[in-house]
Amino acid sequence: MAARLREFRRAIGDPERDEFARAVGVSKTTLASYERGESEPTASVLFEYQKTYGANVLWLLSGEGQMTGAIAKVPKAIDRDFVLMPQYDVRASAGNGLIAVNQMPTSETAFERRFLRDLGGAPDHCFLMWSTGDSMMPSIPDNSLMIVDSSQTQVDHGRIYVFSVGNAVLVKRANWRMDGRLDLISDNIAGKYPVETFDANRVEDLVVVGRVIFVGHPP
Repeated sequence: MAARLREFRRAIGDPERDEFARAVGVSKTTLASYERGESEPTASVLFEYQKTYGANVLWLLSGEGQMTGAIAKVPKAIDRDFVLMPQYDVRASAGNGLIAVNQMPTSETAFERRFLRDLGGAPDHCFLMWSTGDSMMPSIPDNSLMIVDSSQTQVDHGRIYVFSVGNAVLVKRANWRMDGRLDLISDNIAGKYPVETFDANRVEDLVVVGRVIFVGHPP
């Protein structure tokens, strides 16, 4: 992502770093750390790239699509071609531990409805959240921004979902057994992560938050 952030600033006329940093609401030092790859911008900062300079957030995240093309400003009364997707202050565990959920969204980012539909998602039910841990490598690297569709709560064999157990969340691949039990498995075979198995006595404790339909991460 760092290279794309640098490329984008050059493409819009190469404004001075301090000027550009003020425009997107961060310090010059923070912007420099983004462009060196030492840290990554939050969804709210990426939205400022879009709102102020017309950046395509998906291009910034993954290199997909065109560098620009998003509308310069997205009104709260959402444009019919765009949806404001909330980001939640929670990280889905792709490791051993479970991370507590904070249900309040911290920001919103505009995405094209067509893009979300092409991913197989329902635009008005999608949201953003981050992963943490390496148990889902290589499918979901640590610190990846995920798009989750909360309308997809029927668990299909082989797909990746965000699950909630009590006040904690995790991201795993679903594996149905012939006897009706559900295994939540990790893609990182080398990590030897244990399989979480839910039988009839435990399945009621498992809430399907939604299916992961997109993963954006540094190349």
